[in-house]
Amino acid sequence: MNIDVDRLVRLAAGAGDALRARADELACLRADLAALDGQTCTGVEYVRREAGKPDRLYMNHGTDQACPLHGKPEPGGRLRSYVGSDPDRIAEARAAMALEKRRADLEREVGTAERGLAACGNALRHFYGLLGYNDVAMGEW
Repeated sequence: MNIDVDRLVRLAAGAGDALRARADELACLRADLAALDGQTCTGVEYVRREAGKPDRLYMNHGTDQACPLHGKPEPGGRLRSYVGSDPDRIAEARAAMALEKRRADLEREVGTAERGLAACGNALRHFYGLLGYNDVAMGEW
């Protein structure tokens, strides 16, 4: 069997930089997520139309669905927040819903990065195990 040890060493040497870069990305994702705290709306818009009156916007939330912007309903209840017909308030409400989508996307990205780094830790433990090392010999992980 022909094993290119130099290639394996180069591959292993680059792992530290790759891990650090991914950990830095995770820190940025967490900071972006924290910056959205309390600014998003989990509701869906409902427009009430009545003849002779301007359309009025409401933000409706699901049963027992808490909203970072509008609060938490009574158990078994729903939140229905009045936005009104003011264009600025409508724009704010829609922006908060867009931020909720961004928050959910960031949360998924954070989870993916966390799972990836955890899997790397397991793979590295396996890597050292294949070389005959164990956790005791390698110190505390």
